[in-house]
Amino acid sequence: MKFLEFDELAEAVAIDDAQKIDMPCRLRDLSVQVRAVGELNEFTLGVPDHGECAMEEWAALQLFQKRLKIPLDFLRERCGPGLAQHIVDHFLESEPPRALMIRLRDDGAVRRVRAVLPGSFARFDNRDFLEVASEVSEEYGLKVQKFRLSDTSLECRLLSPEEVDAGVGAQDPHHFGVFARTSETGWCVPEAHFTVVRQICSNGAIGLSEEPMVRLNASSLHSMSRQRLLERFRAGMNEGMRQRERVIEVIRGARERVVKIDDVDAELRRLHRIHGLSMRNLEIVREAFRRESRAAKDGETTSFELASALNRAAQFLPSDDAVRYEAAAWRVMSAS
Repeated sequence: MKFLEFDELAEAVAIDDAQKIDMPCRLRDLSVQVRAVGELNEFTLGVPDHGECAMEEWAALQLFQKRLKIPLDFLRERCGPGLAQHIVDHFLESEPPRALMIRLRDDGAVRRVRAVLPGSFARFDNRDFLEVASEVSEEYGLKVQKFRLSDTSLECRLLSPEEVDAGVGAQDPHHFGVFARTSETGWCVPEAHFTVVRQICSNGAIGLSEEPMVRLNASSLHSMSRQRLLERFRAGMNEGMRQRERVIEVIRGARERVVKIDDVDAELRRLHRIHGLSMRNLEIVREAFRRESRAAKDGETTSFELASALNRAAQFLPSDDAVRYEAAAWRVMSAS
């Protein structure tokens, strides 16, 4: 399995941070310009000391729907630019002088609004995550297996290079560690999971994430100090790493637990319903199940194979869906 140096993650975050600007202001200090582009309206935000800035989709949702309580689709698609401008100006003038934190990105070519957050938002930034992840990685000998850095979130999987036979056989060793993600823009709450990755070939792996050991809800981000947030996140990652032996037993038990299936399609639909997964991904899971299971031959499978089908499918899904499928796979595998 290939691993990245922690320095590669730190360098990516440092480059990303160099483009960011935080601007405390009041809601009444902002101005919005509405322009028609084709059949849709587009918006720019006037930010004190920074002029007009383009708005990311997430920032527009935060300003119009969360702060001003105006449906973004209505403003963009269902009224002309003049009416949209009048509505937005009215709501901005009517709002109390709330404190906000505007998070901007300036890449040298264009200045964009990344997020419109309450002034009380406790900043748990990517560099804060790195501080915690670096300590946990050093303590447990973890390396970066993959990371994804975007305007909305930072996701990282830290694994031990040690290969463990979890009852699958030497051809499919497992690596244990933690999966964590955070957001500087309020797109998701910071959370850390125990994770185990099954190596299916020299350059391929499928992941499995347990329910979060820590998930900081939205109210926590407005009531906790930064130091307390760091302590909570560190504790969650440490607790995750202490679960290894229990998880090995769960995996071995799932390999032995036989499940009778008369109708594969009906069973996969049932799993999607009870775990709240999107039916639009059903065909991807069907294909993954064909690769993982004996069910097509003799009408039975195991909990491990069902879970592995969800895991395998997760590798082909967008990040947020993948996290849900990996968590659902853990629930299938650990069910008695």
